[in-house]
Amino acid sequence: MEKAYEHFSFSETLHTVMGAAYNIFCHIIFDWAVHGLAVAAVLVIVSLVLRNRGHRLSGPFMAIGRRLAIFCAIVAAPGLYTLVTSGKLPPVGCYNVNSIGFICFWSLICAHALGEESNYQLVVKAEQDAAAAAATVEPEPVEAES
Repeated sequence: MEKAYEHFSFSETLHTVMGAAYNIFCHIIFDWAVHGLAVAAVLVIVSLVLRNRGHRLSGPFMAIGRRLAIFCAIVAAPGLYTLVTSGKLPPVGCYNVNSIGFICFWSLICAHALGEESNYQLVVKAEQDAAAAAATVEPEPVEAES
């Protein structure tokens, strides 16, 4: 047998991989989710401004902002827990944060989601509501001739 295989320890390798995965999830994914929360906050603020102006796009903006905030809050929870309990995020080696990259990523996702949600709320749901309203209209009673 070769010397490299004699000193291999599966438990040490597994411990190292799990530690790296923990560090990446609690640091990099936390940063990613925090930027998503910032984008969600912008969407909610835009939705509130649009609602005050009576614009019909306020609904899709609020729906996407709420969904994004819920998703990012769930994903950021392990990193937030680590930050609160230890006072710092775990080290991940050579990692440089680029906020513009994260914000552009979330903006692309939100642009697609806003298109889908706008189509649903303004076209599909409006047609369903109109069809339901037409189906529930009661016919006028016909008087019987005597």
